[in-house]
Amino acid sequence: MELEQYFPKDLYHSYIIEGDTEKTGDFLLSFLEAKGEIESKSPDVLYQVYESFTKDNSEQIIDWHSKLGITKGKKVCIIATKYINREAEQTLLRIIEEPATNTHFFIIVPDSSVLLKTIISRVHVVKLKESVDVNLELKKEVASFISSSPSGRINKIAEIIKNNKSEENTGQLRFYATLFINEIEKNIYEKFKKNTKDENLKFILNELQKSRDYLSTPGAAVKMILEHISLII
Repeated sequence: MELEQYFPKDLYHSYIIEGDTEKTGDFLLSFLEAKGEIESKSPDVLYQVYESFTKDNSEQIIDWHSKLGITKGKKVCIIATKYINREAEQTLLRIIEEPATNTHFFIIVPDSSVLLKTIISRVHVVKLKESVDVNLELKKEVASFISSSPSGRINKIAEIIKNNKSEENTGQLRFYATLFINEIEKNIYEKFKKNTKDENLKFILNELQKSRDYLSTPGAAVKMILEHISLII
C-alpha cells in the first residue's frame, strides 16, 4: 500500500481515511514509523480498532488527548472502526476543532459519506485505492428492494440483518444500513426532482432523513428502522 502520496512531510492535524478497517491501520502505523514520525510502541501512540465506536470510546480518546506527551515527539491517535455513532462523532468533533499541539488523528472508516459534514469539513479526507467499493452491488440491491412488494422488502431486510450479523449494535450492520438508506434516498430524490410537488415523495425523503438520524442513536433497533422504510417507499 503506497501511502507517501497521501501524507506530505508536514502532517495535518486530522485525517479521515477510507479504507479496510482491519488492514489500513497496520499499514499506516508502519508507514509513520518508517517515516520517522513515531515509535509504534511509544505511549504517545494510540492505535485502536473497534467494531462500533461509541461515546464511551470517544471519552477515552479525549482523556488520552488531554494528557501531555511523554516523549518529545508527535502524539498520534489511529482509530479504525466500521461505524461511529452520532454521540461519539460529536465528542470527536471537539478534539478536531481544537487539537492539541503536535497531535495528529487518523480515523479509518469504510466510507466517509456516513460521517457528519461538520467533521468532514475540518479534516483531510484520504480515499485509498484499496477502499472497499460496494456501490455497484448496492445499487442493484436497492433497485430490486424498491421494486419489490412490501413482503419482499421485509424478507430482504431479514437477509440484510443475517448477512451483516444479527446483533443490533454491530458496526457492520449499522454501516451497511446507513449506506442502504443513502442509496434509497438517491433513488427517491431522482424521482422527486422530476415532480417537486409530489407530497408523497417529499414525505418519504423526510422519513429517510429521520431514519438515518435514528440509526445513529445508540440502542436504536436497525431492523425496525429498515422495516419502517420498507413500508413507506
